[in-house]
Amino acid sequence: MAWGDINPGNLLQGAAQIYGGIATYQSSLEQASLLEEEGALTRDDYRRQASLTREEGRRFRAKQTMDFISSGVEIVGTPQLVLRETLSKSVAKAGSLETTGANAERLYKRKADITRNEGMASMIGGILQGSGTLLNTVTW
Repeated sequence: MAWGDINPGNLLQGAAQIYGGIATYQSSLEQASLLEEEGALTRDDYRRQASLTREEGRRFRAKQTMDFISSGVEIVGTPQLVLRETLSKSVAKAGSLETTGANAERLYKRKADITRNEGMASMIGGILQGSGTLLNTVTW
């Protein structure tokens, strides 16, 4: 085999295919990292909302209590049940928000895993395709 037997265009094409596969993989890693970060931010946002919901529930319950007392109503029986239900609803809503945040984070992590896997497949495909082009460049 002599240097004249090698097509330089095919060498460049093979190298470009390999480089393209590697670049796609690196890009997929960056994209996956961003997806995971977005998932964590989303979860944190839902946690903050849940905390605010709990606090709103406590404040509303305190206001109800003061309204009952200022109206001369004793906090027993029905008023007590109303106060418990107020707090219970805010706690349930806060729990639902936290669950939604955790589920969103899991979804983003799955998307990140898929993105990484697609990038890896693209890199392997680029390397194999480029290697095939390089091997076909040389006449034996």
